[in-house]
Formats: sequence, C-alpha cells, structure tokens
Amino acid sequence: MNKEKGFTLVELLITVVVLSILISMAIPSFRELMDKNAVTTAANDLLSSVLIARSEAIKRETPVVIQPVGGWGTRYRVFNDLNNNNKYNKNKEAPLILDQRLSSSSPTITANGAVANYIRFSPRGRASLNPGSDFFTITKGSTTRHVCFSATGRPRIQEASCS
Repeated sequence: MNKEKGFTLVELLITVVVLSILISMAIPSFRELMDKNAVTTAANDLLSSVLIARSEAIKRETPVVIQPVGGWGTRYRVFNDLNNNNKYNKNKEAPLILDQRLSSSSPTITANGAVANYIRFSPRGRASLNPGSDFFTITKGSTTRHVCFSATGRPRIQEASCS
C-alpha cells in the first residue's frame, strides 16, 4: 500500500488563484503607503534644507539663499550670497553649502508665492515671507504635505493647507 503524498494539480491551482487574489487586493494599499512615505521624505528633506540655510545665515553672519535649479522638484542649492544678487556665481561666491538633487521618481514640489524663485535669509535668520501665501506643496498620488512659513521665515510641515 504505497500512497503518494503531495498536492494534486487542482489543489495547487486553487492555492495559486487564492494567493493572486490576495496580492491584487494588497497592491493598491501598498502603493498608497509608498506614496505617503515618498511625500514625507521629500517634505522632510526640503524642511531640512531650509533650516540649514537659515542656520548658516545666522552662523556665518551673511545672507544665505536657497534656490531651485530647474525647478524645486529637480534640484536646489544653498549658498552664501556674498554679492547680494540672489544668484549663485561659482567664481564670485563661497563654495556651495548644499546641492540637493532629487530623483525623477520624487513627488511633485510646487512653490507658491515668493518662494517660487528663492528664499533669502538675512544674517539674523529672517526671511521676508508672507505666511499665508508663500509655501511649498508636495504631492504624489493622493498624498499631500505643505511646507509653510511663519512671518519670520521659520518653516514647518503640515497636512492642511497653509493659512
């Protein structure tokens, strides 16, 4: 009485069908989780870069600018603006403080108001920004975060729109 042990073809097919149904149900929520993590990371990176610019302005006692290169969602840099023209000139300025390049799969970063071109911090760490209309919106899929600014230029991240 030799009885073979194992799975039949029907049992194996049923298992594969059930497994594929479970995986297809999990993929949308996994994608949403990945989008949420990407937006959170991009918002934290942008906030960190703005805080670096602000603290470097105070530390160096010179104006410091954070400026996009090809758009905020592509690349941005932080530099001492020694000639006060809000543009980086590698022949006349100090070396870059930070050069942040973002990947092509990064979330969309939209600049609203005065932050569209640059943010300039004075040697006292102040930026002349309007708290209600100068902010960043970071979006991917259905997830959105905002980097908002106080009247003195201090940044913060929030889910609700800036006002």
